[in-house]
Order: sequence, then structure tokens, then C-alpha cells
Amino acid sequence: MRFLSFATALAVLGTGCATGIPLERLEAQVLEADRWRREYEAERERAEAFALRMAQLESALERVRLERAEAEQARAALLEELVRTEADRHALEEHNTQLLALEREVNELKELKEMHEELSDVWYESALERARRRLNNPPQPAALPAAGNVAPTVP
Repeated sequence: MRFLSFATALAVLGTGCATGIPLERLEAQVLEADRWRREYEAERERAEAFALRMAQLESALERVRLERAEAEQARAALLEELVRTEADRHALEEHNTQLLALEREVNELKELKEMHEELSDVWYESALERARRRLNNPPQPAALPAAGNVAPTVP
């Protein structure tokens, strides 16, 4: 009996498949499959465009990151240069102060030299005048000191 029910089931199924699908229903299924295929392709194109746009955005983001890193490096280099320049400026200010002090000393030395030359001229004139007076007035013999008060002279 089992075999008979199994054979009947196979016969029913075979007859149902053999009758076929009506043409209208088949055309509707083909049209539906085409519509789904077009939607799939359109969606795939949108996904590819989106993926391309995402790749472009990631590339732009990476460029921005690199530019920021370069800008940070440039900023650090500028700060370092600023520190060096500030140190150089400070050293130049100190050097300028030293030069001004040396210039004042040189000016003072020039004034001292001029004063020395003036005093030398005055001393020379005075010495020359004394020498002229001595030449014009012979020296008077000095009174000899008393014999008991004479101190021995060392040659």
C-alpha cells in the first residue's frame, strides 16, 4: 500500500509539472525578474559611486592629515627659530651694551689723552721756562753749612 500511495503521489506531481505554467504568469515573472535585475544594477552602481566617493573623501582626509602634520612641523621649526632669534637678539643687545661701554671708555681715554697732552705741554713749557731762568740767572753760591752740622754725602 505504501508503494501505491507513493506512486500516486509521483503521478500527481508529474501531471502537475507537465501541464506547465500559463504564459501570462511566466511573462509576469520574467518582467518582475528584469525589474529586480535593473534595480539591483542601479543599486550596485549607487554603491560603487558611494564607495568611490568614500575613497575620495578618505584620500582628501589623509591629505588634510598630512598637511596638518607638515604645518605642525613647520610651526615647531618656526618656534625653534624664534627662540634662536630671540637668543641672538639678546646676545646682540648685550654686545651692543658692551660696545657702548667700550665707546665711553675710549672717549674717556681720549679726553684723558688730551688732558695729558695739555699737561705735558704745560709741564714742558714750565720746565723750559725754568731752564731759561736758570740760564739767565746763574746760581748763587750757597752758604756753606757749619762744620759740625755737615752730614756726610754719599756719591
